[in-house]
Formats: sequence, C-alpha cells, structure tokens
Amino acid sequence: MPQTLINLIKGDKVSEHTDYRDALPVNMFAVTKPILGANGYMLCYPGLTSIATPPGTDRGAVYNDRFGVHFRVSGNKLIMVTGGVVTEIGTISGTGQVSMPYSFNTQAVIAGGNMYLYDTTLGFRQVTDADLGNPIDGVWVDGYYFMTDGEYIFHTDIADESSIDPLKFATAEFMPDKSLGVAKTQDNKVIVFGRNTIEYFVNAATDDFAFSRVATRAQKIGIVATHAKVEVGGLFYFVGSRKDESLGVHVLGVGSSTKISSREIDKVLAQYTESELADIRMETRMQDGVTFVLIHLPNECLCFNVEVASEFGVDTAWCLLQSGKSGQAYRGINGVYDSNIGKWVAGDKYAHNLGIIDNTVFTQYGLAQEWYLFTPFVDLETMSVDEMQIETIPGNNVTDDAKVGMSITTDGQNYGSEWWEMYGEPLDYNHRFTLYRLGYINQWVGFRLRGYTTSRMAFAGMKLTYG
Repeated sequence: MPQTLINLIKGDKVSEHTDYRDALPVNMFAVTKPILGANGYMLCYPGLTSIATPPGTDRGAVYNDRFGVHFRVSGNKLIMVTGGVVTEIGTISGTGQVSMPYSFNTQAVIAGGNMYLYDTTLGFRQVTDADLGNPIDGVWVDGYYFMTDGEYIFHTDIADESSIDPLKFATAEFMPDKSLGVAKTQDNKVIVFGRNTIEYFVNAATDDFAFSRVATRAQKIGIVATHAKVEVGGLFYFVGSRKDESLGVHVLGVGSSTKISSREIDKVLAQYTESELADIRMETRMQDGVTFVLIHLPNECLCFNVEVASEFGVDTAWCLLQSGKSGQAYRGINGVYDSNIGKWVAGDKYAHNLGIIDNTVFTQYGLAQEWYLFTPFVDLETMSVDEMQIETIPGNNVTDDAKVGMSITTDGQNYGSEWWEMYGEPLDYNHRFTLYRLGYINQWVGFRLRGYTTSRMAFAGMKLTYG
C-alpha cells in the first residue's frame, strides 16, 4: 500500500478571516538532525527546576565576568545568586525590565529612570547627580557608561562613573525619532536604536561629548521598545520596523538588516499596539548546538531557532512557548549562563521562582506542561488512512502519563474526536507509536498531536499508510 512521510516541523491551519495560516508548534522545537528519512525531529522544550526563591518577579539579570558573580533584579531588590543562595544587595525602583551593564569597577542597574552602582568597596548606592535625568537604557564602552533617556544620549565622566557633566549630552540626529535603546557592537561602537533609525557612534575622545556619529552606517529602521533587541553571535535581533511599515523581527548586519519573521509571526505581532509592546523583552540561549531567540510578548512567547532557519528557512524556525495548560505565556525569563554552576538560570515573569533551564525534564517547577504539534495539509482525496506511525524515543519517561492525543481536521479550524495512545511506559524501549484505521478522507486532511504530561518526548517523521 502507498505511504507518505509527513514532517512535523510546521503545520497548517485556516483562520476565521478566510486565510491560510501557519500552525506553530507549542513547547516543541526542531532539531536539524536527519532521522530515519526525516530532515529533523521535534523535541520538548527544556523544563524549569527550582534552585532558589527570590524576593520578587524577575526584571533582569547578568553574569558579571569581571566580578564572577550572577546579579539579578527580583521585584525591587538587586540580588546576588550563588548556587541556591540569594543575597539581597539593595533596593531598586520601578517595576519593568532593567538594564544591567557593568565596567571593570562596578555593576550598574538602570531602572525606573534611575541609575545604581555596586562594587565591593563602596557597596550599593544610587547615582544622585542632578544631571543624570531619567535614563532608560545603558551600555559600558571605553571607560564610560553610555546612556539614553529617550531623547538625549549621554555618558558618565571617564574618571567618575557616578558623575555626569551637562556638557556631555548629544542627540541622535539622523531622523527626529526617539532614542529607545543602546548597545555595543563587536568592533566597539555604540549603537543607538531609535524608533525608526539605527545610528552608530565611536569614541573620538573629543571634548565634552566624547563620541562621534558614524554617518555612513545609519539605517532607516528601528526598534519598538527599549528591550526589543538582543545580541546573538555578534548580530542584533530586534522587533521593529521602518517608518510606515508594520512590525516584524529583523536581524541587523553591517550596513543592512534582514527580516526573519514569517507571515504568521507578523500577524501575531499585529495583534498588539505599540504601547502594549512597551515592555516587550528579548533574550537568547545557546545550548547543545541550538541557538534560541525568545521574544516575550504580553500574551505569547515566540521562540526562533537560528539553526533551523539556516537549514530550512525562517518559515519553519518558529514555535510558541507556554506554561501550564491554560496557554499562559512562558514564565521563564532573563536566562543567563551562570559559570559558577555551569548551568542556565532563569527568573519568573509571574511568581517568586528562580530555576535551572533543565534539559532532563519537561516539567516547570514540578508541574506538567502542555504541548502541540501540527502537520501540513495532505491531499488524500477518496483515500482511507489505514495506519499512522511516528518514530519516537520511548522508555525513558519516569511516569506513566506519557499519553498522546491525535485528532484530524478537514477544514483547518475544527478537530474531531481524539485517538489516545501511549507514547511509552518506563523501561519499554521498544514501544511503537502506531494508530490504525483512521478512516476515509473526502478531500484533504490535517493532523494534530497534543499532550499534557510530565514526560519529555521526541517525534521524528510521521508515516501514513493509505489506500
């Protein structure tokens, strides 16, 4: 009987607005390794295992290589994390995401329109210079803390990191837009991200404002919010647009930018106004040969897989991350690699949790999680599907809740009754995931797999036998 192999990396759906859409995987990501005829396989996103209880929800983190310390802002406290021990250092203003640049001498925190410094000699203190204003973002470069308050760009004195001279202010002048964020390039230039522009500045050691604009590198594209950017491998990924364009996800190269968001991701972003995206946050994690870029939106967490994009294209590189069974956006945020314990550690958007990003579990703080996979639509007009078989890795689950529900859609919107099959039981390494007699297909069909489980799962290609 004829067979067809179906990939599980990206599926199809139909929207209520008479449109074909991508059905994104949920809590599953693609690994670009050929397996049994498939180009890759789908694997559960790592879980979260608690290591400490911080004083609040997470607002930002950094591993300070100079001090060899993992710093984090939790609620209104700057904390130091040493393994599972949390030490409070000082009180921080505001409620939103913070910026945490550091120098040879100090760890800085820019939060709630204020600037704070910490070192082991002078301890924790707030910068009280009257000329500081209300900074929203900052970076350390060439002995200066370089900041923006949304309108001006300015820096500290070279001899005093807590002093700001009123003559050391300037503006980004390529276009009259707001300056929303700053960052540092690999070649030691400062990037000033505006709403509609990106400009570069280099230390020219001039009197007063020490930096000079690199006029030939400016671009007419910008970010939507201060923390809508992240550096990955020397490139900057950001959410933004050109003037009079809709929002997308872009990657910034030297002299140009490339759009990497698919049509589906653009539609997700279009659900929000720019004011609703003011607290958007982006972060990255590189582990086991996979580079993730996470975009934390108010109601979703988008995950971009850099390796999959390179191998198969950007349309297949996206998935959604969530927590629990209600579709709540993924709770883990501000993950940093803590060299002291050799693990990635993340805070929590919603609760007082600090956890390891744990590849050995699927649970988040011991709780089961939901996942979804979808297939493309398959033309099987007047055929009967006799057997569905999916390559899995059974036997490694430690509980017996590894059940998978499969359902069928013939309209791209509504799914029928579910067939339930055990993914596998503990130590049953030879279990085959197979469903039989799925029925007659009138025209075309799509398949959905889902589960709510404590068990890690992996799925390679789906093989359909029909006749």
